[in-house]
Amino acid sequence: MRSGVQRIEVCGVVVDVATDHPPFARYLEDHFPHLQNAGATEDDPDISVRVRWTEGPRIVARPETVFPDWEVDKMIDRYVHAGPNRVMWLRVDDAASVALASEHGGRARRFELLFHFTLGSKGWREWLKRTIYRRNVSALRRSRLSTLTYYAVYYPAWWQLESRGAGHPLHAAGVAIDGRALVIAGLSGAGKSTLATSMLAVPGAELLADNIVLHDGRQVSGCFEPLLLDEQARAGLGHRSPLRALGRRHVFARDAYHAPHRTGGLPLAAFVLLIRGRETRLRSVDSETCTRTVLAINEVAKEVRRYHVLSAILGMVEPDAQAQAHQRAARLERLLAGVPCYVLQVREGAPSEAVAVLRDIMAPARQVAT
Repeated sequence: MRSGVQRIEVCGVVVDVATDHPPFARYLEDHFPHLQNAGATEDDPDISVRVRWTEGPRIVARPETVFPDWEVDKMIDRYVHAGPNRVMWLRVDDAASVALASEHGGRARRFELLFHFTLGSKGWREWLKRTIYRRNVSALRRSRLSTLTYYAVYYPAWWQLESRGAGHPLHAAGVAIDGRALVIAGLSGAGKSTLATSMLAVPGAELLADNIVLHDGRQVSGCFEPLLLDEQARAGLGHRSPLRALGRRHVFARDAYHAPHRTGGLPLAAFVLLIRGRETRLRSVDSETCTRTVLAINEVAKEVRRYHVLSAILGMVEPDAQAQAHQRAARLERLLAGVPCYVLQVREGAPSEAVAVLRDIMAPARQVAT
């Protein structure tokens, strides 16, 4: 698998990824459970991505040094350059080690990424740092692979969907119960993963996602990622869903696992905004307030905020696609209109209380299904 181009399907978008960095190829192989070798099929992908990895002292970011095979003739700012149907970003947002070039037109979008691993120094100081911190360098390299996966796979797939008006990402967890979706939004660390996985104890429940869901204004679908579970969430899940550990730890002491995810769009039954507090309690909120809060959560959440900045750059050479991206708020309003929206405050260390509340929320949807 790692010797060829890896084919990944995300939310119905087919992405072919080629890389010269074997650890990244292995990371993708672990991250996505159903990888294919692109050479095994004659079908064209929706997106073709090439990922290069370099190391050493900080480099001077110029088009001819970072992407010598890409021709651009306009400089939009110091780090953003453009040409016919293509754009080049030499220093990506707050992930300064990433440079990205994109071209659209024809059957497949084309992306090329350069990830330059550095400890942030110039000349001999870089090598001195590596000598001093040599025991940590391998771990630092591994820690960059999650960010690289977003820029190489998830963000291109989301842009492909958003450019067609087929999907907008939300920083939220989702559970399908009897053919309808419960979406739980909140800031990182609010407990979305814990509640989403705890809801799998409900008969007929299926996981959509624990971090990112997508919507088109009518339906909700999950964006596959490995489940990130802390010890409490794992204990609550028990043996109700098969888990396969990936052997890596993320923020908030959460470990990564593969677990079954449901694919395909579903109508929304209820939307919940999750916060922590001294007691568990639920209150209704109007859809307009819920929409504004969700949009704010999206801009705070690193994964979605970075994507929005990237999509603005890509939209400079794809104005029709950017017009679709500008419909995010309107389509979210349409999704939430007429749907019960709530704020759920959860007492620390008491997810079972919140699960009971969520089960009551979904009871009308279950009655409709039966």
